[in-house]
Amino acid sequence: MQDAAGRTPLLVKIAPDLPDDEIAAIAQMAVETGLSGIIVTNTTISRDGLITDPTVVEAAGEGGLSGAPLKARALEVLRLVRATVPAAFTVIAVGGVETAQDVRERLDAGADLVQGYTAFLYRGPFWARQINRGLLALTAGAARA
Repeated sequence: MQDAAGRTPLLVKIAPDLPDDEIAAIAQMAVETGLSGIIVTNTTISRDGLITDPTVVEAAGEGGLSGAPLKARALEVLRLVRATVPAAFTVIAVGGVETAQDVRERLDAGADLVQGYTAFLYRGPFWARQINRGLLALTAGAARA
């Protein structure tokens, strides 16, 4: 697989719906096979905790959910993966990232990079600027403390 990619970094994106032992095994396999990193996480097929009327959810059809429904589990999976792989192995966090605090939590949990998607779609192109300004404020507040 890595041979076919040549010098192009090859990463795997992991599903949050898997049991923890399978997630750890996949993370270890990614390291052992020489992948460049792992993306934590893909969308979820879980419908737990949704506040939308179930008939509306059912009418929308099956498929993965992103954003807020994914937030807590994505952070759990990130911590599990980071504890499984070597420190030098690239880990990209994604899932439920909406605020600068969300980004800070993921960096603190060991993410090398943080990806935003759903919040960007809903908040528009200035969302990234809000995140960066929020991170600067968090950093400045921590420096004063």
